[in-house]
Amino acid sequence: MKNKTVFIARCAVLAALACVLTIFPKVPIGEGYVHFGDCVIYAAALVMGPVAGAAVGAVGHSLADLISGFPIYCIPTLIIKGILGFTIGKILHEKQSVKRYILAAAASLVIVTGGYFIAEFPIFGMAQALVSLVSSPIQWAMSMVASAVIIPVLIKNRNRLNF
Repeated sequence: MKNKTVFIARCAVLAALACVLTIFPKVPIGEGYVHFGDCVIYAAALVMGPVAGAAVGAVGHSLADLISGFPIYCIPTLIIKGILGFTIGKILHEKQSVKRYILAAAASLVIVTGGYFIAEFPIFGMAQALVSLVSSPIQWAMSMVASAVIIPVLIKNRNRLNF
Protein backbone atom coordinates (compact mmCIF):
# COMPACT_ATOMS: atom_id res chain seq x y z
CA MET A 1 0.00 0.00 0.00
CA LYS A 2 1.41 3.36 -1.07
CA ASN A 3 0.09 5.50 1.75
CA LYS A 4 -0.15 4.54 5.44
CA THR A 5 -3.02 6.92 6.04
CA VAL A 6 -5.07 5.36 3.25
CA PHE A 7 -4.21 1.89 4.55
CA ILE A 8 -5.32 2.76 8.10
CA ALA A 9 -8.50 4.45 6.84
CA ARG A 10 -9.40 1.42 4.71
CA CYS A 11 -8.77 -0.91 7.65
CA ALA A 12 -10.98 1.26 9.86
CA VAL A 13 -13.82 1.32 7.32
CA LEU A 14 -13.56 -2.44 6.78
CA ALA A 15 -13.45 -3.07 10.56
CA ALA A 16 -16.64 -1.00 10.91
CA LEU A 17 -18.23 -2.98 8.08
CA ALA A 18 -17.15 -6.27 9.70
CA CYS A 19 -18.70 -5.08 12.97
CA VAL A 20 -22.00 -4.17 11.35
CA LEU A 21 -22.18 -7.38 9.29
CA THR A 22 -21.45 -9.42 12.40
CA ILE A 23 -24.39 -7.82 14.19
CA PHE A 24 -26.89 -7.52 11.31
CA PRO A 25 -28.30 -9.84 10.09
CA LYS A 26 -27.64 -12.65 12.52
CA VAL A 27 -29.29 -16.03 12.67
CA PRO A 28 -29.02 -17.81 16.05
CA ILE A 29 -27.49 -21.30 16.05
CA GLY A 30 -26.67 -23.14 19.28
CA GLU A 31 -24.97 -20.67 21.58
CA GLY A 32 -23.69 -18.58 18.66
CA TYR A 33 -25.07 -17.13 15.46
CA VAL A 34 -24.46 -17.04 11.71
CA HIS A 35 -23.37 -13.69 10.28
CA PHE A 36 -21.58 -12.17 7.29
CA GLY A 37 -18.75 -10.43 9.19
CA ASP A 38 -16.14 -13.07 8.43
CA CYS A 39 -16.47 -12.33 4.71
CA VAL A 40 -15.04 -8.88 5.36
CA ILE A 41 -12.02 -10.40 7.10
CA TYR A 42 -11.40 -12.70 4.13
CA ALA A 43 -11.74 -9.83 1.66
CA ALA A 44 -9.45 -7.51 3.65
CA ALA A 45 -6.82 -10.22 4.08
CA LEU A 46 -6.91 -11.18 0.41
CA VAL A 47 -6.78 -7.66 -1.01
CA MET A 48 -4.79 -5.76 1.61
CA GLY A 49 -2.66 -8.45 3.26
CA PRO A 50 -2.19 -10.17 6.60
CA VAL A 51 -1.85 -7.06 8.77
CA ALA A 52 -5.09 -5.60 7.42
CA GLY A 53 -6.84 -8.97 7.76
CA ALA A 54 -5.72 -9.21 11.38
CA ALA A 55 -6.73 -5.63 12.22
CA VAL A 56 -10.13 -5.85 10.51
CA GLY A 57 -10.92 -9.19 12.14
CA ALA A 58 -9.70 -8.34 15.61
CA VAL A 59 -11.18 -4.85 15.86
CA GLY A 60 -14.39 -5.33 13.90
CA HIS A 61 -15.49 -8.54 15.56
CA SER A 62 -14.44 -7.52 19.09
CA LEU A 63 -16.48 -4.34 18.72
CA ALA A 64 -19.43 -6.44 17.54
CA ASP A 65 -19.15 -8.61 20.68
CA LEU A 66 -19.01 -5.51 22.88
CA ILE A 67 -21.94 -3.78 21.17
CA SER A 68 -24.04 -6.97 21.07
CA GLY A 69 -23.76 -7.50 24.82
CA PHE A 70 -21.16 -10.29 24.80
CA PRO A 71 -18.15 -8.52 26.38
CA ILE A 72 -16.83 -11.82 27.75
CA TYR A 73 -15.97 -12.77 24.16
CA CYS A 74 -14.10 -9.53 23.32
CA ILE A 75 -10.60 -10.73 24.21
CA PRO A 76 -10.96 -14.26 22.75
CA THR A 77 -12.48 -12.78 19.59
CA LEU A 78 -9.70 -10.20 19.33
CA ILE A 79 -7.15 -13.02 19.38
CA ILE A 80 -9.04 -15.59 17.27
CA LYS A 81 -10.21 -13.24 14.51
CA GLY A 82 -6.83 -11.47 14.47
CA ILE A 83 -5.06 -14.79 13.93
CA LEU A 84 -7.69 -15.71 11.33
CA GLY A 85 -7.19 -12.52 9.31
CA PHE A 86 -3.41 -12.72 9.51
CA THR A 87 -3.35 -16.37 8.43
CA ILE A 88 -5.72 -15.84 5.51
CA GLY A 89 -3.64 -12.85 4.39
CA LYS A 90 -0.41 -14.85 4.58
CA ILE A 91 -1.92 -17.63 2.47
CA LEU A 92 -3.80 -15.59 -0.15
CA HIS A 93 -2.50 -12.03 -0.43
CA GLU A 94 0.51 -12.58 -2.68
CA LYS A 95 -0.75 -15.48 -4.77
CA GLN A 96 -4.18 -16.98 -5.38
CA SER A 97 -4.94 -20.47 -6.61
CA VAL A 98 -7.57 -23.10 -5.97
CA LYS A 99 -5.10 -24.95 -3.75
CA ARG A 100 -4.45 -21.81 -1.69
CA TYR A 101 -8.18 -21.07 -1.35
CA ILE A 102 -8.74 -24.60 -0.04
CA LEU A 103 -5.80 -24.23 2.36
CA ALA A 104 -7.13 -20.86 3.57
CA ALA A 105 -10.64 -22.30 4.05
CA ALA A 106 -9.29 -25.26 6.02
CA ALA A 107 -7.08 -23.00 8.15
CA SER A 108 -10.01 -20.71 8.93
CA LEU A 109 -12.15 -23.67 10.01
CA VAL A 110 -9.44 -24.92 12.37
CA ILE A 111 -8.61 -21.46 13.79
CA VAL A 112 -12.17 -20.40 14.53
CA THR A 113 -13.55 -23.75 15.68
CA GLY A 114 -10.49 -24.60 17.76
CA GLY A 115 -10.10 -21.06 19.04
CA TYR A 116 -13.63 -20.72 20.37
CA PHE A 117 -13.55 -24.25 21.83
CA ILE A 118 -10.36 -23.37 23.73
CA ALA A 119 -11.77 -19.98 24.80
CA GLU A 120 -15.14 -21.31 25.95
CA PHE A 121 -13.91 -24.36 27.85
CA PRO A 122 -12.42 -22.52 30.88
CA ILE A 123 -15.16 -19.87 30.91
CA PHE A 124 -18.32 -21.94 30.40
CA GLY A 125 -17.25 -25.56 30.75
CA MET A 126 -17.09 -28.53 28.45
CA ALA A 127 -20.79 -28.61 27.46
CA GLN A 128 -20.82 -25.13 25.93
CA ALA A 129 -17.38 -25.59 24.42
CA LEU A 130 -18.66 -28.71 22.66
CA VAL A 131 -21.59 -26.71 21.23
CA SER A 132 -19.04 -24.40 19.57
CA LEU A 133 -17.64 -27.45 17.76
CA VAL A 134 -20.99 -27.57 15.94
CA SER A 135 -21.95 -23.89 15.66
CA SER A 136 -18.52 -22.66 14.48
CA PRO A 137 -18.39 -24.97 11.43
CA ILE A 138 -21.94 -23.89 10.50
CA GLN A 139 -20.83 -20.25 10.64
CA TRP A 140 -17.69 -21.15 8.68
CA ALA A 141 -19.70 -22.88 5.94
CA MET A 142 -21.98 -19.86 5.51
CA SER A 143 -18.96 -17.56 5.35
CA MET A 144 -17.33 -19.73 2.71
CA VAL A 145 -20.46 -19.65 0.53
CA ALA A 146 -20.85 -15.88 0.88
CA SER A 147 -17.13 -15.33 0.25
CA ALA A 148 -17.28 -17.49 -2.87
CA VAL A 149 -19.71 -14.91 -4.25
CA ILE A 150 -18.03 -11.75 -2.95
CA ILE A 151 -14.31 -12.48 -3.47
CA PRO A 152 -14.42 -13.06 -7.27
CA VAL A 153 -16.28 -9.76 -7.74
CA LEU A 154 -13.71 -8.00 -5.57
CA ILE A 155 -10.78 -9.52 -7.48
CA LYS A 156 -12.35 -8.66 -10.83
CA ASN A 157 -12.76 -5.02 -9.76
CA ARG A 158 -9.50 -4.73 -7.79
CA ASN A 159 -7.91 -2.14 -10.10
CA ARG A 160 -11.08 -0.10 -10.33
CA LEU A 161 -11.31 -0.04 -6.52
CA ASN A 162 -7.63 0.96 -6.36
CA PHE A 163 -6.56 -1.97 -4.15
